[in-house]
Amino acid sequence: MSRISVKLAGDGTHMVVQDRDPVVSGMSLDEAENFLTFLRVAARVKRTHRLPDAVRNRGTLVA
Repeated sequence: MSRISVKLAGDGTHMVVQDRDPVVSGMSLDEAENFLTFLRVAARVKRTHRLPDAVRNRGTLVA
């Protein structure tokens, strides 16, 4: 999973960074933290949706 964090931008605003690439900038600290939380939850949901397929495929390979 990639590293996602909030950093201070040079102009006094905040930005959300994924790995080393800025995702969004020009936000207040609260906005940036909310966006960061959204990205983390979206990644978790994506992983969770892949889980049933992995379990189903594992069951057919064993049988």
